[in-house]
Amino acid sequence: MLIAALATTLVVGAMGCGLINKAQQVVGAAKILGDFSDLLEKGQKLTYTATYNVEGGNQVTLTQQPPNSAYIGKSGRYIFTPSAMYLCDTEKGVLTCQKSTPSGTSVDASDAGLVSGVTGDAFVSPALALGLIAATILVPGAKVSESSKTIAGQSSRCATASNLDAAASPGDTSAPRDFTVCVTESGALASFTGTDTSGKKLGMVMATYSSTVDANSFKPPVGAKIVDVDQIETPPSN
Repeated sequence: MLIAALATTLVVGAMGCGLINKAQQVVGAAKILGDFSDLLEKGQKLTYTATYNVEGGNQVTLTQQPPNSAYIGKSGRYIFTPSAMYLCDTEKGVLTCQKSTPSGTSVDASDAGLVSGVTGDAFVSPALALGLIAATILVPGAKVSESSKTIAGQSSRCATASNLDAAASPGDTSAPRDFTVCVTESGALASFTGTDTSGKKLGMVMATYSSTVDANSFKPPVGAKIVDVDQIETPPSN
């Protein structure tokens, strides 16, 4: 998944840049991005339903009622509950849900491949955005600025990080060059847009927001074929 690869690039590249000698350069960026990390962590306890318009024309619905969460895209859905997680998509004309026992207590960055399998690579989950922000804090020379806007009727704070290609290895065109992340005052991810060093853009923006959820979102679709597996296989990305 592209976004996950970008986060990995940032971490690996930054660790080789002499953090101690350049610590003063990252203090300001760390303060701003640390505040956004705190907001997103606050959002992990939030109950809400949001739809996002994703680069490429897709729409994704995220429903969260901790510890339950569900990501619904055009090709299927990924559901996480404490007792089971499901990845549902259409296989040979049959709606099929792989079912497995979760290893954690909530969706985290390690689930990025499963989420992107139903949402597409351009969608960024809150957990993945949190990981990307944490990685950016480590990049010496990163430039970070703040702004605010209203997204889907929600007051949101935004941070723009640039000069991130300083952490890229020579010839790595998939490394991030910049990104902008917006988070609502309540802690929900409102938008994420980014550009890699090749100029490819990706991202999404919240279109609707509600503080209510449909409990059926955390269940496999009616009539779906349930297949118990030891480990869920990631479907092809959209």
